[in-house]
Amino acid sequence: MEVKKTLMDILYTLVSILITIVLAIVFFIIILFIIKFAAETVFSADALSANYAVLSAVILTAVSMLGGAKYAY
Repeated sequence: MEVKKTLMDILYTLVSILITIVLAIVFFIIILFIIKFAAETVFSADALSANYAVLSAVILTAVSMLGGAKYAY
């Protein structure tokens, strides 16, 4: 019985990791769209390079995922 519980715990852990990765990708795409739209709206169309847009989206995604994980327990 203990082995079955351990295997189920491992399975739940793997599923939660996969869900977290999928959510991080979705958050990244949404945040990247918001950053690009805001940069084009506030500044000119070529004011923000792709490198800085991706860097900003990565930082904001990481902070939001870590901030959300802090209050999960």
